[in-house]
Parts: sequence; C-alpha cells; structure tokens
Amino acid sequence: MLMTMPDTPYAIELRSPVRYGMVPGLPVWQGALHLDLLMPTPRPSTRAPTVVYLHGGGWRDGYRSHGLYPWHSPLLAVHGFVVANVSYRLSGQAPFPAQIHDVKVAVRWLRANASDYGIDPDRVGIWGDSAGGQLAALAATTAEREDLEGNCGSPGWPSAVQAAVVRCAPSDFLTLPQEDWQDEVLDPFFGGPLAKTADLRRLASPAAQVRKGVPPFLVVHGTDDETVPFDQAESLVRALRAQEGEVEFHAMEGVHHNLHADVDLPWGSEPWAELGMQALDFFDRTLKR
Repeated sequence: MLMTMPDTPYAIELRSPVRYGMVPGLPVWQGALHLDLLMPTPRPSTRAPTVVYLHGGGWRDGYRSHGLYPWHSPLLAVHGFVVANVSYRLSGQAPFPAQIHDVKVAVRWLRANASDYGIDPDRVGIWGDSAGGQLAALAATTAEREDLEGNCGSPGWPSAVQAAVVRCAPSDFLTLPQEDWQDEVLDPFFGGPLAKTADLRRLASPAAQVRKGVPPFLVVHGTDDETVPFDQAESLVRALRAQEGEVEFHAMEGVHHNLHADVDLPWGSEPWAELGMQALDFFDRTLKR
C-alpha cells in the first residue's frame, strides 16, 4: 500500500502484517507476532534510521494500528525514517515479561533484516504512549539484560536502541498508586498480587533499571495526569540525570493522561500533532546526527 502526505519529502510504502517473531510452543495462528512496516519511498540513497512505535492500552488493550495516526509513524516515515508499529502480547495472553520480550525481538528482527528494508542497524529509536511508553523506556534502559531478551526469534542480534520518546508512562511500579490499578490492570499484567510479584514489578520499572550509557530520552507527561501520576515521570527523569543521561523533560501544565486540558476529550488531534513534530525533531537530532 502506498500512502502520501502533502508537502513532505517522501511517500510511504506500508507493509502489513509482517511477521517478526513466533512464540515457542504455540500454533502459528496464536503465536505469530506481527508489525506494520512503514518505509519512505522512493527509498533514501543511504540506509535510513528506524523507530519502533509501541501502543498504549494498559498492557491489556490496544493495537499496533494506533501508530497509523498521521502524527505518529506516518509523520516519521514521510521524513525519511523506517517505522515499525509493533504488536506485543497483551496481559490476557501472557504476563510480564512477555511484553518486553516481544519488543526486543522486534528490534532484533529489524537489525536482522536491515539490508532488505534499507535500515541502518546502528540508528534505531523507540517511542510509546502510556503502557507503550513504559515498554519503550524499559527497552532503552535494559540493553544488557539477557533475562529480558526472550526467545521468539532473531537470536544473536542486539536489541539496544539509540533514542527513546516516553509519553505519559509509568516508570516505578512500586510507587504507583495500587488502589486504582491493582485488580484490573496490574495483577493481570504481573500474573499475581503485589505481595507475590514485587521483584517482577521492580524489574519492569524503567526508573529502577537506569544505568550509565543509556540513550537520549524525551519524556513527556501532563501535570494533571489522572491515570499515571506526574511524579512517575519525575522519577524517571531523576534516575536518568543521576546517571548523567541525556534527557529532555516536557512537563505539560494542566493536562491529563490524554494530554488535553479536558479529561473527557479523546486521544488525538491537538496537541498530538504538535507532539508528533516534537518527536520528529528529537529523532532527527538523535538518530540523524
């Protein structure tokens, strides 16, 4: 499929679904992992930087097609990036760490197939919103964690990323208010209550995994976020700065989890178009420099 946007350097070739991995022990119809691949066309003269997009939905809902809104992956693709909108296993299919396993498999798959799609394997970014932002941040802070790599495909390729955009995402599950999330979201995600899964929740907390050498981050969060408290973003930013990480922090005054001042508005439109341009500028500076 060919997509276009007015007054941009490239059109977009969309390939979907593309299988990037397979969960061992499951039939294909149940265990195949897929992504959408958006490629600038005509293909750039040199290999392009690549960005992985991860959707939100509380790890229990959502779909990779959220990345097809104009201000998400298409915006990057028409400016010369290859973009992969990744489906990962939801909590109803498997508890954590299955989700981060899938994300890392997708990054490895992109590197394993770089020559086929004009990808520069040394310039891979990642971004996500809400639950997808948590997974993006975790992928960016756990490049050397073998226990988070998974075994769903493309072994032997690195899963490290070189830049990350994290929006309205939790970063510390041990300080996240449990009463609002516990029964419906966190217990299914972690496969049990806090008393039995504290170590797993710490492992899933990007703020607890920050080490020297993490890639540049752009962190975006609303000060009135009613779903993921603003202090979750502050915790991640403090952890990154404590390790001398390069981090840009965009605190959006008076906006909620939907990044609007009106909590009842749907996700999208303004200010999401502006945030898309902000992400494009960040990835331009970090992945094209």
